Amino acid sequence: MSSPIQTQRSKALPDYRAPSSGLLAHLPSGWVPFAELTRIDRPTGIYLFYFPHLFGTLYASAVPPNDISLLDLAYANAILLVGTTFFRAAACTWNDNMDREYDRQVLRCRLRPLARKAVSPNQAHIFTAFLTSLALLFLYMLPQICWVLSLPSIALLVLYPFAKRFTDFPQVILGIQVGIGFFMGLGAVESHLLQDLGGLGRKDWAIASFYAANVCWTIVYDTVYAQQDVEDDAKAGVRSMAVHFRGKAKTLLGLVSTLQVSLLLLCAYSQGFGSGYKMIACGGTAVSLGYMLTTIDLANPSECMWWFKNICWFVGGAVSVGLASEHLSWP
Repeated sequence: MSSPIQTQRSKALPDYRAPSSGLLAHLPSGWVPFAELTRIDRPTGIYLFYFPHLFGTLYASAVPPNDISLLDLAYANAILLVGTTFFRAAACTWNDNMDREYDRQVLRCRLRPLARKAVSPNQAHIFTAFLTSLALLFLYMLPQICWVLSLPSIALLVLYPFAKRFTDFPQVILGIQVGIGFFMGLGAVESHLLQDLGGLGRKDWAIASFYAANVCWTIVYDTVYAQQDVEDDAKAGVRSMAVHFRGKAKTLLGLVSTLQVSLLLLCAYSQGFGSGYKMIACGGTAVSLGYMLTTIDLANPSECMWWFKNICWFVGGAVSVGLASEHLSWP
């Protein structure tokens, strides 16, 4: 039940207005709430879900010897991108459904379709199942090992909204889930790299450290994203690293960012990657995260959103180019 203060606050805020520009403005009015649930008009989340998959395919192509062609890479990444788009849409719909009561208490989220009751919980469940089935169609076009890897990924996506109720570290759970995309990328083009895992060799450490770096990256950008709502989340009872480390978020982000770069360097050492990967992937990530941390005002929601959108490209681009440079450096 809303408090009198919350009721007065909501009355002072503007009501929902249908989109007047962009993709959603061209859809039939009855489709708009469902399109809003998918966040199709906010593609940054798609890219962030997809980048680890791309890293996996590029990592596989960077490890000699292999016979991965450019066509193989393009085909695998096309399937991974479209499948990820549907999985991300399903995850957003599920998350909004589970969080609808919380969202009504958060300024930025109060007009989401489920929070404003434009879509019913049962409709959202059916829509989630529909989106998941579309994602699975593309998953089945990949090697069988990717099907196996999808099971823990789906389980963690189901768990994620509940994690915000029982732990202060839902970003860690999200990072573990998003990072699985790296293994799916590996499996999509060079499954033997996964099948050979299990020892304590240098290549095992390389893959493990690169995966852990992806987990760190997710923790960083999602904690920055959560800074937009930290005060409302605390009042609503939403738990997160942003709320738990309020006032100390920059210290936390600095430590996790340092760990991320260190893990990327450990991967370079363990896998034997050369100067291209070290300078572009490791150096580019260090510079991007360092600049963000020295300039961002975490109390300014617009700055947090700007960095959330753009650190995706700064770090994602640096790591992608660094991995690609390894393949190009083959004799």
